[in-house]
This record gives sequence, structure tokens and C-alpha cells, in this order.
Amino acid sequence: MNVERLNGLSIDALYALADKMGLDLPPELERVFVVEALLEAFEEDSEERKASGDAAVHIEEKKYSGSELDEIDASLDAAPCIECRYNETVVHVIARDPEWAFVFWDVKDDTFDELRANPAFSCLFLRVVKESASEGKAAASFEVVVGDDDDHWYLHLPDEGCSYRVDLYARLGSRSRLLAHSAIVRTPRALMADSLAALDADAATLATLSGLASLEIVQAPEHHPSRILGGFDE
Repeated sequence: MNVERLNGLSIDALYALADKMGLDLPPELERVFVVEALLEAFEEDSEERKASGDAAVHIEEKKYSGSELDEIDASLDAAPCIECRYNETVVHVIARDPEWAFVFWDVKDDTFDELRANPAFSCLFLRVVKESASEGKAAASFEVVVGDDDDHWYLHLPDEGCSYRVDLYARLGSRSRLLAHSAIVRTPRALMADSLAALDADAATLATLSGLASLEIVQAPEHHPSRILGGFDE
């Protein structure tokens, strides 16, 4: 029995394995006791098999039983799992840090079949929209073409401390069909502020007490060397 593998399993998977091994464990048992019970049961089962047969039988058992890790992996089929997709047309975006966001999406099967049957359909694409703080000013955006089999991407966002929305579109010839749009997310700032003077009185006091003013903080360059996407065209 591979202890490291057991420790890497979820509590639901451990209980599923215990049930497969015939163990009647009380619910809501701490995982350390569940792992200990599994190890003891496997050791007892191994000793019983060794004591009940001769050497030839053990060779055949070893030959056809597979590894202990295979037994654990096979048991996971009975454990609860999270669905990979829910057959919905959705797009979600999560701000990972000041520069990158994780976007994931799905298109309902019926909708995708309809799109593929349309001879004008060429691709899916994401439109990343930067929300404008000024009323009356058009929102800036850029587009990223994605593959039919893609369902997630990391996107570089040009500006920190800004609000973004991601829309999922299908391109149909010269037209675009909106399939779904995400909630608005705001990227965090890379630095607390450009200077202590930009902070309100309470925040400036805390920053001074923390010794922040004595740190030599270098401003990040405007152009990031790992950028895979250009900025917005205003």
C-alpha cells in the first residue's frame, strides 16, 4: 500500500476505498484514522493471503493482481467526482494577479452543433472588454481566437487595477454572434500606491509604521517581456 498515494486522495475517495475493502468506518472520521485503518486492513489481508497458499499460488496472484497503486486507482471509480462540464453555454474569468486572468468557457452541445452546421461559421473567439470609468467613452477591447476543442486560456491583461469583462462569440462570416458574457472582474494593483502621499491618512500611517518608506521599490516596466497579447487600441 502506497502511503503517499493515500495521503493524496480526498476523504471521499478514502471512504470509497474503505467500503471496497469491506471496512465499516464511522462517518466524519478524521482522515489520519481512515488512512491508518486502510493500511492495517491491507496488511492483514496480505498476511492472510500469504498464510493460505503455497509459493506457486503467490506467484500467480502476484502475476495477475497488478500493483497496489493500480488497486487504489481502480477504487477511485466508485468515488464521487466533479463533472468536467455541465453542457451549458457560459464563460467565466478569474483575475489571477495584476497582469494575468484565467478564462474558462463551454458551449452547449445543441448550440455547437447548430454553429458547426452553419457554413458561415469559422471559429469561436473571446472579446476582452476593458470597462471605461468615464461615461460616454467607448470601452476598449481586443479579441482572441480559440479552438473548437479549447475550454480555458490564460490571458494577459494590459492594465492593473482595472475592470474587465470577457465575452464569448462565434464568428459567422462577417457577423459575430454573442454566446455568453462573464461577470466583471477587477485586476489587483501590483503596488499599493505610487507613493505614500497617494494613500489616505490611516493607510499612510500604517505603511510608515511597517517600514514601507525605507524599502527601495522599483516601478515595474510598462512593457512586460512575457506579454503574449498586445494592449488595447484606444
